[in-house]
Amino acid sequence: MEVPTAKLARLTKRPEYLAVARTQRKWVTPSFILQAKSGESDSPPRAGFTTSKKVGNAVARNRARRRLKEATRAILPQLGQAGWDYVFIGRQAAISYPFDKMNSDIRWALAKLASGADLDKSRRKKTP
Repeated sequence: MEVPTAKLARLTKRPEYLAVARTQRKWVTPSFILQAKSGESDSPPRAGFTTSKKVGNAVARNRARRRLKEATRAILPQLGQAGWDYVFIGRQAAISYPFDKMNSDIRWALAKLASGADLDKSRRKKTP
């Protein structure tokens, strides 16, 4: 039998989600988009989960969100930066994406955001 993992610290209010989105720090994978906001405190990382109606009906959205929560539950306390807030936005692929691949994508996205890869100016699209 598996040992239960600790409960994730969660974002619960809309202004918290909007504050994370305002930072424009994100990393895109096939099954989710990860937005991040750095923090200065030593508190554990907090996570929020959402899916839009583009994903499907309520059953599909809830399935995508539940799969993201479960994949994140074991990884975020270990690899998330202290004091940071993360928002996972489920995409259509999250419904049927292989769970082990989703786990590795979460690890990869957290590492990229922690290293500041999303801030690399040379990779951004040039607007005329």
